[in-house]
Amino acid sequence: MRIIVTGATGFIGTALVEELLLNGHSVTAVIRPNSDKIQKLTTITQHHPNTEKRLQIVEVALEELEKLHTEYDIKADVWYHLAWNGSGGDARNDFAIQYLNVGYFADAIRTAKSCGCIKVIGAGSQAEYGVVHGLAVEDQTVPRPFMMYGAAKLAAYQMGQVLAKQIGIQLVWPRIYSVYGVGENSGTLVSYVIETLKKGEEPQLSPCENMWNFLNIMDCVSMIRKLGESKEAEGIYHVASEDTRLLKDFVTEIRDIIAPDLTLGFGAKQSDPSRTFWLEPSVEKIKKLGAFPEQTVEFAEGIRRRM
Repeated sequence: MRIIVTGATGFIGTALVEELLLNGHSVTAVIRPNSDKIQKLTTITQHHPNTEKRLQIVEVALEELEKLHTEYDIKADVWYHLAWNGSGGDARNDFAIQYLNVGYFADAIRTAKSCGCIKVIGAGSQAEYGVVHGLAVEDQTVPRPFMMYGAAKLAAYQMGQVLAKQIGIQLVWPRIYSVYGVGENSGTLVSYVIETLKKGEEPQLSPCENMWNFLNIMDCVSMIRKLGESKEAEGIYHVASEDTRLLKDFVTEIRDIIAPDLTLGFGAKQSDPSRTFWLEPSVEKIKKLGAFPEQTVEFAEGIRRRM
């Protein structure tokens, strides 16, 4: 297939571009003008020379996505819209930033239709649910986001769904859980714990008594790719692993791999229960579709690769 990917230099975006190319697809990777991260994409073709002719890199700002149709005349079958401003730090609660993202997603849907795409795949988040204690099921659990980021993701899906129906294009919304692995951004919990332990220091942590779900980046992009390839996929799908347990257990496992003699500072930082995520996703819907990996990367193995 011919595929457009926005946000192609992000953690998930770069891994997805590589996954798509290695599975025979042609990719137009859309990046910000003058992006200093373009090397992340050229490295893919250096490692896999047979993919070079199937990767096109186009510099277009989110505010000008229509140029992909009006100026570059790009034709495609599927559009993955992973680009999203303000996905970390204080920007996650910045109304102006998050509000604009909803409009960019609408622009992506319209431009995808103009480019001949039959399907648009967004990038949802477990943050749309807010704090849910118990099993989260796509078409049953009521979202109650407590931050602008989650609210904007939810709005993008709900408004995008209506727009997609109006113009006659399919919309798939992978609701992505906690992804880790090679290439992940600094500042994540996994990154912090690994780097702190490597220094021989004690990580300062919350009690970590909430349920959590970690998903390796390779399993993540495999599922997202299959959602694009599937003719039946439509609506929301949890992109998560089957490994759900206390966050404390995951952190302890990281410690046991890297520095088993060090202690962990559970409770050194306080957490607000009303703003502490509880990740316990059902993956039955994506399994039923046939998009769940036959063999997944176990957490311990993923940490060893990440080191």
